Amino acid sequence: MTAVLTGSVESVALDSPGYAVRAPGLQGTAEEFPKGATASRTTSRVLVGGFSHLDQALASEGVAEVKVIEVDLRPVPVAGATPLRSEANEPQLELEVPDLGPNKGQVVMSIDEAGAVRWHFPEPAKPSDGEASRGGGAVKRFRIVATVPPLPASDKVNQRSIFGAIGRRILRVFVYPITDPVVGFIADRIAKNFEDRKRPYGLRSFTAANRADANVPTLAKEEIAAMRDKGRILLFIHGTFSTAHGGFGDISAATLDTLHQVYEGRVIAFNHQTLSASPTDNVQWLLANLPNGDIEFDIVCHSRGGLVSRVIADNRAPVDTTRVSVRRLIFAATPNQGTALAEPDHMVNMLDRLTTALTLAPTGPVTETLEAIVTAVKVIGHAGLKSLDGLASMNPKGPFLGAMNAAGARARDYYAFASNYEPTDRGLRALVTGAADKAVDFIFREAGNDLVVPTDGVFQENGGNGFPMRDDHVFKFPPERGVMHTNFFSQPEVNKRLVEWLS
Repeated sequence: MTAVLTGSVESVALDSPGYAVRAPGLQGTAEEFPKGATASRTTSRVLVGGFSHLDQALASEGVAEVKVIEVDLRPVPVAGATPLRSEANEPQLELEVPDLGPNKGQVVMSIDEAGAVRWHFPEPAKPSDGEASRGGGAVKRFRIVATVPPLPASDKVNQRSIFGAIGRRILRVFVYPITDPVVGFIADRIAKNFEDRKRPYGLRSFTAANRADANVPTLAKEEIAAMRDKGRILLFIHGTFSTAHGGFGDISAATLDTLHQVYEGRVIAFNHQTLSASPTDNVQWLLANLPNGDIEFDIVCHSRGGLVSRVIADNRAPVDTTRVSVRRLIFAATPNQGTALAEPDHMVNMLDRLTTALTLAPTGPVTETLEAIVTAVKVIGHAGLKSLDGLASMNPKGPFLGAMNAAGARARDYYAFASNYEPTDRGLRALVTGAADKAVDFIFREAGNDLVVPTDGVFQENGGNGFPMRDDHVFKFPPERGVMHTNFFSQPEVNKRLVEWLS
């Protein structure tokens, strides 16, 4: 049965007990579908194909879809019905679902008609939530942004939404366990358990042949010592949610072959934990697993991996890295000034952006990266941010960056890649990721960004030694290139300059 939304302040019940929609000032319809119906509710093969990666990640991490709801809305003036509003002043609807109790976490994903993904968590409970008027049980309420983003006027082919109707939105309701039959409450250890299981620490070789391979043996201290004794080592350090093969697997084989010639085969990568561990924790593990004695690196890093690299290079307390020297450090999309998306109030926006980018413009091993994002969603949904030290390190107002960007670090030869991402007119993928870009630019106050990291924050003054970087040490992608946070290393300009800067 299709529920009719009249724009009033009252909730409208759906078919299943405990499910209802309230949308003051918005008229339209809401219809409930069984789990697994998401693909059948879309008309885009691109969207359906992209979402298969996300569905695999959800299933892998024990997140189960229980309901699909399609809403089709348009704003209308209704007397006495003031629309619900988000932080960015976007109109919202409210979805009511049955509360499944303390052993189950619940989260809602919305997909707008342009393909942008958003995660939604339960609103703070009200006294009335334990006495639902429909269905006779406790409820949880979710606020869902109901904005209808416009299509680009210059797009002559896709002048319709991917669902086939302007104003349509898919809501997917998920549940996941937050207790374990043996150890009991596990929410505080969700991230750590995930990373111990799927993101173990390790140093590995990194070649043209194995760059996209997840199953590369860990290097022993003796093997690294043998490299160290012959000269400087090139070290790759990946970013948040990623791995060495995920973060750098798109580097061309020719580039890596050339770098292996430059370094005579001394090219390795550092797999480390990015959710539950801080950059300081990462470097402490690295030091404990390097051979005794002095060692010299050049480093190529991406995103948060640049903060790990700076801990290695700067020799700041509480980590003593005096026996490690770094000649040259190349940052790609590193939040050296932080990113507002890592502030507690905006962390979910970062997950929204990355989920959208990876789902609709997939690059690298998409499913495994989405598994890490889903894990962060589970943590935020129930345990808050207290067990996500790795993400907190990128908070521009946090203690880690406050200490990192203080004066006094050792001088370094820094280089950087940065991008100001804007949607282009090159097909449906650019269109839908552009919708995600428009959704939360208010957080950056319209400053240029690559969807996650402010453009200038990669290389400009931040108080630390080595900043701002020299103009000839920085390559910036202009908006018309459409380069986002997740696809730097597939760009020809990056491959070319890696060779130039490291040779």
